[in-house]
Amino acid sequence: MSKRAGIVGAGIAGARCAGLLAEAGWEVDVFEKSRGAGGRLSTRRLENGWATLGAPLVSAARAPFRAQLDTWAREGGLVPVTGGLVGRANKGWAQAGLEHHYRVAVEPSRLVRQLSGSARVYPATRVSAVRPHALVLEDGRALEGYDRVIVGVPAPQAVALLDALPTLKERLAGVHYRPVWSFLMRWEGGPEADVIRFEDHLLALAVRQTGGGEGLWAVHSTHGFAETYLDAHEMEASTRGASALMGLLGLPWPVEVEASHLWRYARPENPVGHGWIDAPDAGAVLIGDGIAGVGVERAWESGTGAAQAILQAA
Repeated sequence: MSKRAGIVGAGIAGARCAGLLAEAGWEVDVFEKSRGAGGRLSTRRLENGWATLGAPLVSAARAPFRAQLDTWAREGGLVPVTGGLVGRANKGWAQAGLEHHYRVAVEPSRLVRQLSGSARVYPATRVSAVRPHALVLEDGRALEGYDRVIVGVPAPQAVALLDALPTLKERLAGVHYRPVWSFLMRWEGGPEADVIRFEDHLLALAVRQTGGGEGLWAVHSTHGFAETYLDAHEMEASTRGASALMGLLGLPWPVEVEASHLWRYARPENPVGHGWIDAPDAGAVLIGDGIAGVGVERAWESGTGAAQAILQAA
């Protein structure tokens, strides 16, 4: 009889782990509370296309993930960044050092779904508790008999699921995150670039979107801005962000804000492990950035390493 795994979270860590286990012959169920896969590589669909409010750029510092990015680029899923700038309008612009950085050229959730391979992904399905070798869904159903249950969500969300596994819960209790507000903004004018890094305490980065029509950008705040407006209404945060952007770019006319999203768990400040945490007696594994560290690459490595360790142990 084949081995079985239940995974909480269809972000890049969970999808990568799921795909490798499924490729090795495991039956894998992935439960995602959002309507689609992706996590911080999720897709925002628009009337005239798509955009992403998640990870603004993708890059690789190490060979394994670099090979993954090369594959996605060959298949047309990523395009190299060109024309990056750093600065602000009243101080001038300089070329930003953005070699080996990529923008997504297709809906980013497609890349994450591709990673999950033949695993069964259940969107809009919330897990309410993780038990040894079992998951409990929000509707009360207990799904038992998993050889491994794998938790790939931000640490504060994972902690809320782990009452039945107090040792793992304690490992994550000290992980804290810094937030980011992200906005989809449309404007005319400004410097010619695909990526703009701002020298500013309010806004950090703007990335031109390829799938949402002319003049659409994803604009990402600094952590300080998001902490100031952590509990603000979306309209207030958007207005403050648009006002800051107009000043930074020197725009004489208003900026249109088409969407916004607060990422409460954007950057883990104190990850607790070296890729993943395995509790074989409970049949449970923790993966993701709360363990592995900041960035898409670390999340991919977390899912990869956990799957390889599970397969080796099996």
